This record gives sequence, structure tokens and C-alpha cells, in this order.
Amino acid sequence: MKQKSKAQLSTGVFILMVLGILVLVNVVSARLFGRLDLTENEMYSLSDASKGLMKHLDDQVFAKAYFTSDLPAPYNSHARFVKDLFEEYAAYSKGNFRFEFIDPGEDEEIKQKMMILGIPPVQIQEIQNDKFQVKQAFLGIVFYYADKKEIIPIVKNITSLEYDITSTIRKLTSDKLRVIGFLQGHDEPNPREEMKNALSQIEKNYKVQMVNLSGDNMKIADEIDTLVIVNPKKEFEEEALFNIDQFLMKGKTVAFFTDAVDVDIQSFRGTPLNTGLEKLQKHYGISVNPDLVLDLQNKRINVASQQGAFRITNIVNYPLIPVITDLDDDNTLTSKMDALPFSFISSLEIASDSDKIKYSVLARTTPRSWNQTGAFQLNPMQNLSPGATSKTGPFPVIAMAQGKFSSYFANQAEQSNSDKPWLADPAAIRTESPDTRILVIGDGTFTLDNFSDPSNTVFFADAMDWLIQDESLISIRGRGVMDKPIAELEPWEKTTIKYMNMIGVPLLMLLFGLLRWSMRRARRKGFQLASD
Repeated sequence: MKQKSKAQLSTGVFILMVLGILVLVNVVSARLFGRLDLTENEMYSLSDASKGLMKHLDDQVFAKAYFTSDLPAPYNSHARFVKDLFEEYAAYSKGNFRFEFIDPGEDEEIKQKMMILGIPPVQIQEIQNDKFQVKQAFLGIVFYYADKKEIIPIVKNITSLEYDITSTIRKLTSDKLRVIGFLQGHDEPNPREEMKNALSQIEKNYKVQMVNLSGDNMKIADEIDTLVIVNPKKEFEEEALFNIDQFLMKGKTVAFFTDAVDVDIQSFRGTPLNTGLEKLQKHYGISVNPDLVLDLQNKRINVASQQGAFRITNIVNYPLIPVITDLDDDNTLTSKMDALPFSFISSLEIASDSDKIKYSVLARTTPRSWNQTGAFQLNPMQNLSPGATSKTGPFPVIAMAQGKFSSYFANQAEQSNSDKPWLADPAAIRTESPDTRILVIGDGTFTLDNFSDPSNTVFFADAMDWLIQDESLISIRGRGVMDKPIAELEPWEKTTIKYMNMIGVPLLMLLFGLLRWSMRRARRKGFQLASD
């Protein structure tokens, strides 16, 4: 009996110790944060950019997070994730980041205050008592710094939350925002109407301004840091080209996202474009060729066709939307990207490096790509295949140049030419730039809402960071955005995999069965010998 009592006592003490340890671990874990991040791009770990921002805060940043409790999945974990993230921010802020969580509940006064701040309620469906119900919820954050405030109205996606928080705090604490100018006046798309996705990303960190280089207004304001040229259709006047050139000569940066072929997707017709920018691009060392690149690694599109009285939708591969996966892993701009689709993109002609300028190809098509020139075949229902004069890839499609550029107008100063007053004073013409950058892509449609892909929007915003030489956020903006297309296989590879599945797997099973049978037979013989 005594031994039994001792055993029961020991068991009871052991159980109490285990329970005590579990309670202690839970108490400690509730007060301390920690996270083991096994994701490929460390999307749940605070980035160096966020840590650096927190370490250099010069005053208090206060965050108020308004989250409704008892929400259904997947929103039920949002508040906990935000709290964990805030604790990490606070740990690196040296006491300059504080936060508070508020559950609005049924308090109408708090709800009214949130509406005034700009945090709208969202309708969330949930199942209660075996019935679908709609619940009103709040999932917003307000950040305060000095006499300024910024808002994240709705926390929709936690995978991009760190970027949203860091960019909001950066914008809030910055004395002056850098300015990105979008060129207008030559039938370019209006960013406010046709590039809303891209604009919503870059306006988190920069000011956006329209730059009209047409008519009597040919000036680019000094406050513009980067000039973005997207899909102009009309020819540029000489003075407009001069102002773009001199903007670059000041050490500012320029993005040329320009089409060489004007594509009408309604009639499937392509017309070569000549805007005058071609001579500037050629002078700077990166030209857009008058062709279209097609690739067997491409996106599939829906094409509607009429068959009798019925309208049929077909899903077809469209080589004119190549998916680019050959991206430069050594360049900050493309190292985090997996794949980028581009519609009706043209190839590039790139100069060799010089003593003053370094050129880099950031993206190429696959070796299975080819180009079209002259008469363009765009109909997805036709057989789009290489022609007799087609060149085969890979083709460079994204390129950058960095260094000291010479002015296209350096040798064109005509003091006596009254028709070109902007060239009248040779001393006022900047003939060489300080160290600066240009980025060239033979496609501008990737920036438009109708053609954009999530990865394109991230790439466009990263390109603005790279051009403005503020690259700290590039590492976290694309977290959670992944596009990993399956690599194209050679015919012999496909055949090998096919027959390995058809014959190889059954053969392995047969070999395994034979091995097991021989082992059991040998074991039985061993038993017989031992018994004899």
C-alpha cells in the first residue's frame, strides 16, 4: 500500500509540475513576443528597413488600433498579428513607438469618432446558429506624430501589413516628400484614371505631380525628382525633348516605359510609333526596337467567339503576353521578383559599357521567344508562330543605365537661331550629368489597371524607389506576392517524365515486391537451418 501511495504521490507531483510549467510558459509567452519564420522571403519577420526606421525615430509615434473582437476566420487572427508586429516595432524604437488597442464594441460614440477619422465599417459574413449573418466590424489603425496623423483604414491583408505600417510611419515622420512627375501632353494615359493601382502604391511614400510638356508650357518644375514617361503616342516637340534632356543633366532620374508599337486590341492591329523619344534613348544607350516579342512561356487569356447562336469563351495561350522569369538576381530592383508578365513588349538594343556609363540587362525572355516586325499578327485565335524573318530569343526587355550621361543637345547650340531660343545660350546648356540613372522598358501597358498584374504593380512601385534612390522598402513591398510559373520543358524531358510515370512507378513497385519476397525467402531458409 505504501509503495502504491508513493507512486500515486509521485504521479500527482509530476502532473502538477507539468501543469505549472505550461502555465508559466503561457504567461511568459503572452508578455514576450517571439516568432520562428520559416517562409522563403521571411514575410513574418521585421525587415531591416523597419528596424532602421524605428531606431532613428526622433519623437514619439503613437498608434491606435481599432479592432472589433470575436470576428470569424480569417479576421479573428488579425488583431493578434498586428499586436505582435507592434511589439516588434516597439522593441526597436527605444521607447519612441507606443500603441493601444480599442474594441469599439457597441459604443456608438467611438464608432462615430472612427468614421470621422476615416476608418469605415466593413461587412463580414459569419455563421451563427447555423445561419449566415452579416456583422459590422472595424479593422483600422491611426498613427499620430506631433500634430500629424496617417490612417490605414482597413487591414485586409496581413502579408503586406509590415510594408503598409512602415511606409505610413515614414510618410508621417518625413519633413519633405520626394516628388515623382508623370509626363502628360502627348496622349499618355492619365495616371489618376488609368493607373490607380500603381498610384495607390507610390503615393504611400511620395508626392505625385503631372508634368505637361505641350503648348506654351515646356518647363519641368525643380521639385520633381523623377520623371516617368508612360506610353506617349504623339510626336514630341524639340523643346520638350530638350527639357527632358536637361532634366536628366541635372542629375535627376528618368523612366522610359514606352511602346514601339501602338496596339489596338479591338481590331488586333499594330502600328509602329515614332515620338521623337527614340533619338534621346539611342543617345543615352538604350533603344526600344520597333518589334513585338512573343514567347512560348506566356499568359493564358479568355477569348470570346461567336459560334452560330452561341457565344463561346475559349482559354488560349497568348505568346504576346510573355511571362519573364529570367531576372537579374544581383540587382535590387529584380532580385525579389519571381515572374513578370508584359503585354505587347518590344526588345531593347543596349550599348556597351563606357568609362562613364554602366549598362545592365535586368530581364530577358526565354530562348523559346521570337519577334515580329513589319506586319504584326495579334489575333489570339490565329497560329502565332515564328516567321521566316523572325529572330529568336532570348531578348533583353528591361534595362538600366547608371553613370554620367552626355547631353543630346551638347553640340546643337545655335546662338543666332531665333527659332530655337532654348538653344540660344550655349553657356546655359548642361552638357553632362552627375551620376544618375535611367530605366527603359519597351512596354508601358503593364502600368495600366486594365493590364496590370499584382507583381507588375509591386515592380512599378519598386522601380520608383530605385529611380529615386530610396531602396529600403523594396525588400518588403513584394512579400506575399508570388508567381512561380512552371518552367517549360524540352520535348525529350516531357517524354521521359511521361514514361517514368507510366512504366517507372509500376516497375519500382515490382522491384520492391521482388526484394521483399527474396528477403522473406532467405529468412525462412535461415529458420530451417537453425531448426535442423
